[in-house]
Amino acid sequence: MDYQMEDLLPIVSELAQKYTGYESTSITYEKAQSLMEAVLFCLSEYNNSCTNSLAQSNISVKEQYDIGTKLLSEKVEAIRKLFNDISLKFDNFGVKCLYDTVQKGIPHFLKWYDIKFCPQNTILTMDYPLLTDCSSLTGADAVYKYINAIQIEQLFLGGFDKNYIMLVLEKYNPEYKNMIENICSIVLTSIIGHIAIKKPFNNTEFTNEEYLQLTKIFEGKSISDLENVVNGIIKKIVNQFYENNMDMLEYLCCETKNIAVRIYAANQNGQLNRVFVL
Repeated sequence: MDYQMEDLLPIVSELAQKYTGYESTSITYEKAQSLMEAVLFCLSEYNNSCTNSLAQSNISVKEQYDIGTKLLSEKVEAIRKLFNDISLKFDNFGVKCLYDTVQKGIPHFLKWYDIKFCPQNTILTMDYPLLTDCSSLTGADAVYKYINAIQIEQLFLGGFDKNYIMLVLEKYNPEYKNMIENICSIVLTSIIGHIAIKKPFNNTEFTNEEYLQLTKIFEGKSISDLENVVNGIIKKIVNQFYENNMDMLEYLCCETKNIAVRIYAANQNGQLNRVFVL
């Protein structure tokens, strides 16, 4: 929604007065610009979160701003609750980047996030990569999407024996504790290999015969064909182990193309052992 400058300036002016403690009417150009971004961020929160009927009702820009600020406050509390819930059973599987981003980064965000004067500041660096992309979001919007994804990953990984996950990670990269990669993707890829040939999860490596089975399953298929195969297996995994959790299905399927491309390239070069590691 487009806003007129004359509607925005009174809100920015009020914020500026609060920022200076009503002791000065002068702020730097950079701070004024930052405060304008803060107002627009809260208005965007209002427009993105409210129902069409509410968004179209005849309320002032200031009222829209106040609602957006309230919605942001509620989102921060939702982040806090999600973090507390996740922390009860959080497992980083020895991956330092995952631990630092979640267990250190999110409390840092919750401590320093400034809804009033700088809600557009994400604070959390999100060094641990997700299967989904948060780059188009900032502030609490980005962190909320991020922590929801972490919750899904923890649920997914928690459905398998921890020893199996640790062995997969070590087989994938002996230095996995220091890697900056998504561990959910690594584990999911190997699990797809298991499901494809009905291999039990008994912590034994794929045999040459099993790699030949996988080669026959995937040979002659285009990347698009492999995407369909991978999607089907992911659906089977989610249905079988996670009661058809649709949020998890949507999240895991974000990795479908990457997995399909890896399988295609590995199969072309006889290197499926680099994709399905355990």
